[in-house]
Amino acid sequence: MSSFFNFPPSGDREDRDHTHEMAMHAVNLYSIILLLLVNFSQAQVLHGYEDQYNLTVGSTSVNHEYQIHAPLRQKREATSLQEYVIDIEVFVTIPDESYLDGLKQFLKKIPYPLNVEQNVNVTDGVLTTTCTQNGEYTQCECEKDYAWSSTICNKYRSCSGEYAITCDCIQVASPDGLYCLAKSFFVLKMSFSMDKEFVPALNNISSPEYNQYKSDIEEAIIQSYSGTVMGIQTVAVTGFRSGSVIVDYEIATTGTLSSSILQAGNNKITSSLLEKGYNVNAASFTGFQGLCNNSDYGVGQDLDIIKTACPAQQIGNINVQCKNGEWCIIENTCVLKEINNILSNAQNLTNSPEPVTELPILIEQLNNTSTVFKNNITSSAATISSVVDILTIFSNTAKNVTITEAELGGFIGTVNNIIGSESIKSWDALNNQNADSTSSRLLQSVELFATSFSTNSFFKLETNNIKLNAIKITNNDIAYNESFKFNNTVHGSVSIPSSELSTLPVIVSIAYLNISDILPLRNNTTKGKVNGIVLTTVVNSVIKKVSLDFEMKNTFLDKPECVFWNFTLFNNTGSWDTSGCTSVILGNNVRCQCEHLTSFSILMSPKDPCKICTYITYIGLGISIGSLVLCLLIEAIVWHSVNKNKTSYIRHVSIVNLALSLLIADIWFIIGAAINANTAACSAATFFTHFFYLALFFWMLTLAILLFFRVILVFKDLGKSQMLAIAFCLGYGCPLIIAVISVAVTAPKSNYTRTDACWLNWDNTMVLLAFVIPALVIITINLIILIVVIVKMLRRTIGDMSRAEETSTLKVVARCIAILTPFLGLTWGFGIGTLLAPDNEGIHVVFTVLNAFQGFFVLVFGTLLDSKVGFIIFFNIIKRVLRN
Repeated sequence: MSSFFNFPPSGDREDRDHTHEMAMHAVNLYSIILLLLVNFSQAQVLHGYEDQYNLTVGSTSVNHEYQIHAPLRQKREATSLQEYVIDIEVFVTIPDESYLDGLKQFLKKIPYPLNVEQNVNVTDGVLTTTCTQNGEYTQCECEKDYAWSSTICNKYRSCSGEYAITCDCIQVASPDGLYCLAKSFFVLKMSFSMDKEFVPALNNISSPEYNQYKSDIEEAIIQSYSGTVMGIQTVAVTGFRSGSVIVDYEIATTGTLSSSILQAGNNKITSSLLEKGYNVNAASFTGFQGLCNNSDYGVGQDLDIIKTACPAQQIGNINVQCKNGEWCIIENTCVLKEINNILSNAQNLTNSPEPVTELPILIEQLNNTSTVFKNNITSSAATISSVVDILTIFSNTAKNVTITEAELGGFIGTVNNIIGSESIKSWDALNNQNADSTSSRLLQSVELFATSFSTNSFFKLETNNIKLNAIKITNNDIAYNESFKFNNTVHGSVSIPSSELSTLPVIVSIAYLNISDILPLRNNTTKGKVNGIVLTTVVNSVIKKVSLDFEMKNTFLDKPECVFWNFTLFNNTGSWDTSGCTSVILGNNVRCQCEHLTSFSILMSPKDPCKICTYITYIGLGISIGSLVLCLLIEAIVWHSVNKNKTSYIRHVSIVNLALSLLIADIWFIIGAAINANTAACSAATFFTHFFYLALFFWMLTLAILLFFRVILVFKDLGKSQMLAIAFCLGYGCPLIIAVISVAVTAPKSNYTRTDACWLNWDNTMVLLAFVIPALVIITINLIILIVVIVKMLRRTIGDMSRAEETSTLKVVARCIAILTPFLGLTWGFGIGTLLAPDNEGIHVVFTVLNAFQGFFVLVFGTLLDSKVGFIIFFNIIKRVLRN
């Protein structure tokens, strides 16, 4: 039940204290009378039913109206009764505002649930709306946690006069039938367990047991939560599950929730049900972890999405989603009100009879507004997008208009305000939307607007982010040359030969210091980054030959490419394009020779810290793969001859799987090197490379554990099948768990792989540690085991000599571990070094050599140095020779 209060303008009042007291009694009496009159026990109330009562107590007259405005919600079916939840809006007129505090206190002190008669309970009462006569209008304000819907705000007049998604106050001629709504209606699904034996009857909603449990538990929940959780609307037990008895229930509330508030209510539930003979496990309550709750967005569960109004002076809405206990903004369309007003006026330019007169005014207005509200604009992606919409309209309008210096200056001033470093975060948000072309449209609007500029001499404009030079060509015997320099650090120049200037055009050249930061490399069309300023040159005639010089911002980059911004790529969202241009390196400069005009720059890639490493890698991997294949062939040949005991058998199983893991890892490494780094195939290659390299280390650990078990725990014998099960669980199970967790945690955020290679990411998520840490731990364990085993074997007693054959096998295992473990540790130690010192060519060379020849070392120290294997191979060779 919620309440609506209306009071007329204050007038002369006698015996005010007495009247106040009588009015309070009137409300008390009215509430009880109303509840008695509205008898729902027979479920005969019809949706939309209205009635009105007048009650006089003492000398005070109070009008009362109630309205059932929501459909009946059936909660439970039993054999003879039906239970409904009904929302009632109550209209009450009181003398003046001074009565409100008393009324609010009265509603708070009612001990909900309030039992009216045997089958009728009132679960809550809330004050939602207060209306006051204000001249010819009635001003209706919402209480805390309530608001007018967007329909009401815009149908009537909000008190602020602004368009809004929701508002707290409206002005109406008559408030009849209008009530504020809860800002958020939240349903929380929860559960707890009771130490009772589960019986099948609890699966039958018609059984006496089911209904008895449901009734007792709902009563306890309502009583317990009513004193702690405000705004409870409904409570319903939704079912029972086995596991002792697990109770699933839902609470619907408009109030503010937190884990601590719910925990206090849960403690009361535990005590209340204990009195009824139900022993609740107090630690079993689930469902309230991960709640999102703050004063701006209210309460929500994980993945809930809500739409809220914008801050003051902004128009639009904000969509937020509950993620891991916090509200995250997923869409923000809030636009600064001043910018939205200019946009509305600019949209009228299309049909304006005098755009020439209105355009300069709007350009100046936008420039001034973007300067005054620069911080507000650059921090809002939606506002920046609206500014670009306005600039696009200006440039389209200017097609048939000659632009003056003042208008061009105002236009460039606005562009300068929205492309500074403080706006990068907002531009990133726009560019992360693949279908968004805002940055491309901005650049295009500048080109188009500058084309309409005319001058008879020379015009120069400088800002901190943009420099513009315009000139009227008067002599076609002289080539056009224009240069730009920013902060004495980077520069660029444009040259057009005189043969291209026969029409004596107006040339406008624009240099941008950092606009490249907001122009995305869509879908990684190139592997480079912009390494110079961006130069735009527009001419009101056709130019087929232009030369541009760019100074490199970063001299550590390599492989320069001359590019221009192609507005038509990627469904007209725009991207860098290399067609029609060639490049020449001139010291720290790059010269671009192009066949057209537009916006140009240079793209460059990071220098390869070790050019020879590529050749070493592929040669080494070829030798490694060949060695591993040979290793597997040799193991197949000698398999039946060498596996005379369990130790030898498990040792050769480990070597085979170790070699197989490294072979497959090398193959996936080559696949990863051949594909694009930003594709699903790259993620797959990274996963399998990670998994099989880990398997290599875990099979090394298996060998070490075998050695430890056979030397140290000599009296704890295990069967061959048991040892195999342990080996395969360790060798493949552990790597699989680590690899799956790594990709599950990082892949959804696109931070699983590196941006330039198919390998685990380091810069953003450090998921590479999921390989480095297990590898280093295994190397450490292996070295410890090796030391313990060597000490033990040196102290062997005479009685141990009876196991001479097994001892020989153990020595081979120890030798294999003693050589391969430090080798692998050294290899990946240098691998970490390449991350810490990426420009150190020596570290790259050592790591590449060691990594590429791992397979060869496995063949030599894992197979060939085993005297039995060598003898069998030699014997088979002699045998074949003699046969021939």
